[in-house]
Amino acid sequence: MLANKTKGFSMLEMLASLVLISGLMLVSLRNTNNLNLDHYYFLNEYLEKQSRAMLNKEDESVGYGVSFNSMGRVNQARTIEFNNHSVIVHLGNGYVTYE
Repeated sequence: MLANKTKGFSMLEMLASLVLISGLMLVSLRNTNNLNLDHYYFLNEYLEKQSRAMLNKEDESVGYGVSFNSMGRVNQARTIEFNNHSVIVHLGNGYVTYE
C-alpha cells in the first residue's frame, strides 16, 4: 500500500499561476495610467512657491492667477477647476482645500 501523495505544487502549476497573475496585473495597471493628477501637481507647486516666497522674502507666482507676496499671503481668492476636482484658494494666509 504505497500511497504516492505529493504535497505542494509542481513547476508547471507554479508557472501557470505566475502567468495568470502577471496577466491580471498588466490589465489592471493599464487602466490606472489614465488618472488625472493635475490637482496634486498644482498643490505641490503651490506649497513650494508659498514656502519659497516666505523664505526669500520676495513675490512668487504659481500660475492660474495665484501669486504670493513676501509674507506668503495669497493675492486673490479663487476656485480652480481640474477635471473632476476643485481646488479652493482662500484669501489671507493662502489655505487650500480641494474637493
